[in-house]
Amino acid sequence: MLGHTLLRVTIGALFLVAGIKKFMATEGVVGMLSGLGFPAPTFFAWILMLSEVIFGAAILVGYKVKYTAWPLVIVLAVATILVVIPNSGYGSSNFYFNLISIAGLITIALTGPGKWAISKVR
Repeated sequence: MLGHTLLRVTIGALFLVAGIKKFMATEGVVGMLSGLGFPAPTFFAWILMLSEVIFGAAILVGYKVKYTAWPLVIVLAVATILVVIPNSGYGSSNFYFNLISIAGLITIALTGPGKWAISKVR
């Protein structure tokens, strides 16, 4: 049970911190999404930043992880497909980091938040 908690807190903190950093450089996020060809890049930048902060905080505290993990899986999958693979390839540490994070989020979603969480039931 402690392993689940450690995994959840670590991944939640990762997304929360990444989201907060993106809020501090919103123009950069909009520019990145624009460069990737996203329609309405400002809208999607806000969706990305809010998703990382809100769902990251929910994962961190263990709130409804069965549902809050999946939007972050989508964020990582899109980032892996559109950014990591074209720029770094399959053998890069970024690719493996994203893959491990996706596996961790799916594990959290399927097995629950662990012992110390707001939601005891997944």
